[in-house]
Amino acid sequence: LQWVLPEKKDWRTTFGFSGMNQYNRNKGEEMIIPDYNLHDMGGFMFTQKSYNKLTLSGGVRFDKRNINSKEFSEGGDLKFAAFDKSFSNVSGSLGFSYKPNEYVTLRANIARGFRAPNLAELASNGAHEGTNRFEYGYQNLKTERSMQADVGIDLHGEHISLRTSLFYNFINNFIYYRKLNAVAGGDSIIIDGNDQYFAFRFDQVNAKLYGFEFNLDIHPHPLDWL
Repeated sequence: LQWVLPEKKDWRTTFGFSGMNQYNRNKGEEMIIPDYNLHDMGGFMFTQKSYNKLTLSGGVRFDKRNINSKEFSEGGDLKFAAFDKSFSNVSGSLGFSYKPNEYVTLRANIARGFRAPNLAELASNGAHEGTNRFEYGYQNLKTERSMQADVGIDLHGEHISLRTSLFYNFINNFIYYRKLNAVAGGDSIIIDGNDQYFAFRFDQVNAKLYGFEFNLDIHPHPLDWL
């Protein structure tokens, strides 16, 4: 749901709310994640202000996720333990664009984001046939939190458009899966019937993501079909 306020003195402001209910029930013979209920909700505000050639924009958002995982036993052994998890975070962004003339636009932005771990990352316990991995979840995973900055320049001509940007993103508690080692050394291998799988467990580490983006659009006139 979004509510767009009437534009007033070059201010454009939007409020919004989003939510999701998700229910998972296992019906097949093999289970890699447990039955669970998941509830998401979030609210945000975004605003933009124009001053001649300069445009400022910013927003803030709050999100909350609740997960209720169900217990399950297989052959008398506990395969999935029941647990309840709650994650919440505030994220936001602030940026500007400056257009000195009709052909050039300069951009800069800084943003803080987050991602809550999903059920597979928290509670997997089984063979993932598509990847030849036996995956273990980790209930103590924290939310991923990121801080990103990017700058860019756009050039718009009658026949050529060019868009470039540099970005740097630092991610705290980045979630990934790592291969497990056997007690005696080497890779940990799980034997499941006639199949063998490398064992992996979801884990966290700080990570950096940075790079350069480049886009060139050639549209010669009067060849508008090309």
